[in-house]
Amino acid sequence: MTKVREKLPRLQFDYDKIAPVPATEPPTPTSDAARNHTPNPYINSALVHEQILAVRAKATNLNKETLKIDHGQDSSLYPESFPHFVRGRDSARTYITSLFTSQIAIYDGAMGTMIQNYSKRNRLEEEEYRGDRFLDWSCNVKGNNDMLSISQPQIIQDIYRQYLEVGGSNMIGTNTFSSTTIAMADYDMQAYAYELNYQGARLAREVCDEVTAKDPSKPRFVVGAIGPTNRTGSISPSVEDPAARNVTFDELVETYFEQIVGLVDGGSDILMVETIFDTLNAKAA
Repeated sequence: MTKVREKLPRLQFDYDKIAPVPATEPPTPTSDAARNHTPNPYINSALVHEQILAVRAKATNLNKETLKIDHGQDSSLYPESFPHFVRGRDSARTYITSLFTSQIAIYDGAMGTMIQNYSKRNRLEEEEYRGDRFLDWSCNVKGNNDMLSISQPQIIQDIYRQYLEVGGSNMIGTNTFSSTTIAMADYDMQAYAYELNYQGARLAREVCDEVTAKDPSKPRFVVGAIGPTNRTGSISPSVEDPAARNVTFDELVETYFEQIVGLVDGGSDILMVETIFDTLNAKAA
């Protein structure tokens, strides 16, 4: 005789007791600034935590003593109501919410394919990747697309401009998918992580401001692209040893922190953790 299993009540969690409400904006972080929609002042020189200063201190930028890291705008630059936006005056979260709930917004940032398309029409070999700055680099660097933000900035800015003017993007991703100390180890360029991110964001910031000035009713935003690195915190690189790891969680946190400092100093409006294949990596970011 089959025993009938007693039907137990569903286990209740705290969040089950919260009445559902319609979503009116993207999920907010837990910080008061995010929940209160406090505008970002874009005065990054005021961010003087010792870890931030340590990242800036080891920057490889040739003019690092005079880098522009503040990106606020005059509050009277554009009208105050949506669809206009002024950095330092308006909340990006409020603006993005209004944008997403009133029209179709476009994001683009597939730098790899655009750089490949460029190389089909123009010479882009080892010499061009190196440029003048890395003329005597110790290893081959062809394929390191992120370094083009330093060695061939005009190419990257032209791609950004195509996203905005041809594609009509509201937001563009930076050329920083692999700009972490972990990923740059393939080219012995770990020390350039901050500069790569700063340059990738700065070039995008300049083009976004240039295009926005032509049509202030369509502000353009810089999305700092944070890639997954080429290592995973959850999966073993060895089939013989499932417990083996080639990176620690703390190492991921450190490399993402350095990347984010560069992206923010360069003028990013938004940070995006993209192309996730490991949620532990995403958690570290």
